[in-house]
Amino acid sequence: MKNIEKYVEFCLKFHKYKIPKLRFKELDERRQDLYRILYNINETDVNKASFVIFISSFFISITISIFLTSIDYFIIILYSITLSMIFSYKFNSILYNDISKKESQLNSVLYLIKIDFSLIQKTNKENSENCIHFIELIKSYKISISDYFETIFRKIHEGKNPEKELFELKTPSLDFDNYIKSLLINNFNFYDYSNFNENTLEKQFKIYLRQIQSKISILFFVGLFFPIGICFLILFQIINIIFLISFIPFYIISINQLFKKFIKNQSYLIGLINDFSSHERKKFEEFTLFLRGFATNLRSNISPEKALLKSYNQNKNLITILKKPLRHQISYLLNFSCSISEILYNLRAELKSLRYSIILDAIKKYIERSAYFTSDKILEILTIINKHQKLERKLEVLLKGEKFKILFFIFLLPIVTGSISGLFPIFNIIIRNIDLTGNEVLLLFENSLNLYDMIIIIVVLISSISITSYYFLKILCYTRKFPIILVSDTLFLLTFLISFINISSFF
Repeated sequence: MKNIEKYVEFCLKFHKYKIPKLRFKELDERRQDLYRILYNINETDVNKASFVIFISSFFISITISIFLTSIDYFIIILYSITLSMIFSYKFNSILYNDISKKESQLNSVLYLIKIDFSLIQKTNKENSENCIHFIELIKSYKISISDYFETIFRKIHEGKNPEKELFELKTPSLDFDNYIKSLLINNFNFYDYSNFNENTLEKQFKIYLRQIQSKISILFFVGLFFPIGICFLILFQIINIIFLISFIPFYIISINQLFKKFIKNQSYLIGLINDFSSHERKKFEEFTLFLRGFATNLRSNISPEKALLKSYNQNKNLITILKKPLRHQISYLLNFSCSISEILYNLRAELKSLRYSIILDAIKKYIERSAYFTSDKILEILTIINKHQKLERKLEVLLKGEKFKILFFIFLLPIVTGSISGLFPIFNIIIRNIDLTGNEVLLLFENSLNLYDMIIIIVVLISSISITSYYFLKILCYTRKFPIILVSDTLFLLTFLISFINISSFF
């Protein structure tokens, strides 16, 4: 949050100045309002600051390039503009991305909020102030908009109309705003939310599924082009050693950003396991199995404590990862040293994950309100989780379909790169003995390539191949990446030596 405040402060410095504006995104009226409401800044101030970032990075890039390379000025200007556009775009998108993140987080708990409030509506008397109860409910959640509802709650005590305050509210989530509008239209009376419509997060994930193969192809292009491109830059002596070394951090940053933007699943769906970790998946499956047993036992109209104990006894032979934390909490229950609320809180602390925290906090609230209806609400949560897991399985199938292609490129890249790099010393000699222009040839390596130069070049190429292999394997969520990367690097060294020895035999 402090970084956002500094960002806003920086942008506001250019508010009074008449300077050009660099706009990357056409913000709709809603986003513009959110800029003003959440950050107290106008879109124009951000666009002015983006132009300043563009000009600054452009001149820095040109200055560094002129001193470290002998590349043609036109090419320097071209890639300096490209880099400056990337930096200014990243800068311009900070607030936009922050709103998107808050929107995703809010949408991820919206299902639980709907279930929670439907329980309040079900258990309250007909003349209850459900509007006030809704405000108190959101205030109790630890989410980005809780502070706004705290402010609304204070205004109500000062005599403001709660419905009017909610009507004027605008949050990062359009889904949440529409939910509030539907509540206002129905006067906060009971409405059946058990048949949940598809929300924005699920729609975005389905779009992600359709685009994933094209995005993987882009990452393939960059991952293959960069090491091979370095080979040709060295071969034709377009860059020197200093500039060559600086390519590696640049490459790491570039491919990491591409991976985050295109491939990494940044979804906040509560039923989705990131990186397809088999351990985490099994853990979550055991958790949902335990919850299903707990909900089923609650239906037989027994106390939550007995339902929890019965669910553990029924499933303890099927549970391995969660056996220890569950057994620990069940012992507290048997010793009468903790209430059901304390047990759920302790279990939440032991599982150490946002996903489990959100679900267990919700269940804790359900039990405190009505143990009788909690069973139905837990089953509704499990229905949502099951829907998300179906989407996850579709993604897993798509990624498995790319497995052969990814492994093929991982082993092809070092062979191609090693074959080309084996020509470096010989090509250097040829260039020194051939004058294509009739004048003295300008060489970036003052002397013939020595052992020190060759070691640096080989280290840079191995590093770039290792980075490419790492991110290619990351697409498949491989846990044991090191052995494959080691094989890939070994292939490069062998191919390089074979190419170099065979070429040297002709001279």
